[in-house]
Amino acid sequence: MTEWIIIYHDTEKNRVNDALRNLPAIEWDHKPQTMGVQIGDIVYLYEAAPIYAICWKCRVTDVLREKSIISAAQYFRDEDNGKLLMEFEPLYEYPFPEQLSLDVLRCNGYKGNMQGPFRLKVLPEMENYIHQIDKEQTSATELKKVSQRFTLQELKERARKYSRKNPAVYIVQTKQFQRNFFVSEYAKRRAGGCCELCGKEGPFLDENGKPYLEIHHVEWLSKGGADSIRNTVALCPNCHKKMHIIQDVADISYLKELLEKRL
Repeated sequence: MTEWIIIYHDTEKNRVNDALRNLPAIEWDHKPQTMGVQIGDIVYLYEAAPIYAICWKCRVTDVLREKSIISAAQYFRDEDNGKLLMEFEPLYEYPFPEQLSLDVLRCNGYKGNMQGPFRLKVLPEMENYIHQIDKEQTSATELKKVSQRFTLQELKERARKYSRKNPAVYIVQTKQFQRNFFVSEYAKRRAGGCCELCGKEGPFLDENGKPYLEIHHVEWLSKGGADSIRNTVALCPNCHKKMHIIQDVADISYLKELLEKRL
């Protein structure tokens, strides 16, 4: 997999940003410098004047296409003149392109004005910097920290700007533990329809007409906790979420003591 920098202009005639936000993929003219682009390569799209910054990360999904197959006339007014085409799948629009501006890139190994396309690996210092910023700007944890400083209006403006009709799709492999049915059922039956942390009845009735509760392992299975009646409680959805987000020491102690008493 090769990473590329490719320059674009977002104009009234060619609304590249709107196309990337609303289409699952866009087509791009092959140029002599991009004949080495392969399917699976990563493309960082650098928006020229007046932005002067890398604004998008895309994945190449097709190359050397002889005829356009994507209907995008509402975004691009240029006619297809028999050019060979590439296809880009938008992965991410950077919410803070100022961190990837030309001035900043110049401080991290780039010389002169941005000219492309070119392979990113020819500039290792800039390559490392872009990877660092990419990691930060695609991290929900990091973005949450930054967003705390925004006013409600600023959040609204950014949410509106970065809304997408076709959000990126990721395939994630996760490890799941097989939970014992009898352990879960016993915990719910023992709870009697009431959350074992806050004491309130389940917020709605499940498909069997019983107050809805969720199973929680006081010592998480992922951290070595046992799938046993001595480690399993029934909680309302609100308290269950709280236990996974906050992990309050007092709540953990309370549930452990409760289990000791009830067993």
